[in-house]
Amino acid sequence: MSQDVTLEIAALAHKGEGRAETAEGPVHVPFALPGETVRVRREGTRARLLEVLTPSPLRVEPVCPHFGTCGGCVLQHMDQAAILDWKRQQLVAALAARGLAEVEPLVEPTADAGGRGRRRAVFAATRAGARILLGFHERASHRLVDVVRCPVLVPEIVALLPALKELAARVMPRKGEVTLNVLATPTGVDLALVSSARVEPRGGAALIEEAMAAGIARLSLNGEVLVEARAPTLDMGGIPLVPPPGAFVQATEAGEEALAARVLAGVGKARKVADLFCGSGTFALRLARQATVRAVEGEAAALAALDRAMRTGAGALREIRAERRDLSRNPLTAVELDEYGRGMEAVVFDPPRAGAEAQARELARSKVPTVVAVSCNPATLARDLRILVDGGYRISSILPVDQFRYSPHIESVAVLSRG
Repeated sequence: MSQDVTLEIAALAHKGEGRAETAEGPVHVPFALPGETVRVRREGTRARLLEVLTPSPLRVEPVCPHFGTCGGCVLQHMDQAAILDWKRQQLVAALAARGLAEVEPLVEPTADAGGRGRRRAVFAATRAGARILLGFHERASHRLVDVVRCPVLVPEIVALLPALKELAARVMPRKGEVTLNVLATPTGVDLALVSSARVEPRGGAALIEEAMAAGIARLSLNGEVLVEARAPTLDMGGIPLVPPPGAFVQATEAGEEALAARVLAGVGKARKVADLFCGSGTFALRLARQATVRAVEGEAAALAALDRAMRTGAGALREIRAERRDLSRNPLTAVELDEYGRGMEAVVFDPPRAGAEAQARELARSKVPTVVAVSCNPATLARDLRILVDGGYRISSILPVDQFRYSPHIESVAVLSRG
């Protein structure tokens, strides 16, 4: 049963929602800020904001007409400097929950790496009567917001929105959605479509023709490259890399640069480095300019892209030994880490959101002098750091990086050493 009540917002919860403390427990209010008095329609532990009675000095005007409906952003109503500080505090809180409160002074201010816009986006498209909707889902809903502009994306992607809608229509199933993985690169936009629709040869030809007319560099459908007018190429520290269609790439160029700079600084002068969960080589290609690298990854397509980049940059790189391995199920053991090449001098790991618990336990048993942990999830990072600290490592620095502006997502790089 819902009821209209007035609440005082005490804090921001970890998903960026306002949190009010009541006699019945906390109540979460999207789009409310700490210190505000708000009128809401309450339904149990959640509430819908009706009116801000006393606004916070941190409240600002949202920059997007879709804000409040589109589920892509949750914090456009909050001052950016305050968002950066809040993200740092979220990381600090996650560390404290694992008994690492004493490392708070080592957590640096959040680096703002989202200002130039995201070069990667995953859209959904669906049919609504005679119309095609393309955009992002509403909060906690399967409904799509038909996006006409998006201030968090690079202009190259925003300019393509009408063309992307037309291309999605070409492969639209009778029921369900089309997924569009879009990546803007210096050589053009890479578009990877995923659809359950059956595309006849004539329809495929029309799809290719329309994509070329829109200036798409490479077009793929369900993992198969249909046409490549130009190789979509990223610069990995001076080494050209063509990622697989729809592959993971850091969301912003500035974010990638910030993470890579801290990884390189953390590794220091190490000459033998393992890059675990290496993907297509974001760090491995940079590390190989100064060190021999054991690059381990579970995805074959990512390793194939790394291999091509290694061959292209062969004259500038030391040896990269690439290996396919599911590190979550089969981590490098302490013995392997200590014996390979008479012992690794540094290990870098950058796992998915689930973290690297199994690998962290093996590292904790190893003699590796330096570990650099990259993470997109403060909770699993804190868990993995706790394992390493219990194994004798000491945290020397932690850098939070914000490359997902207006969202609660946080990237982090932690540097640890033995002793």
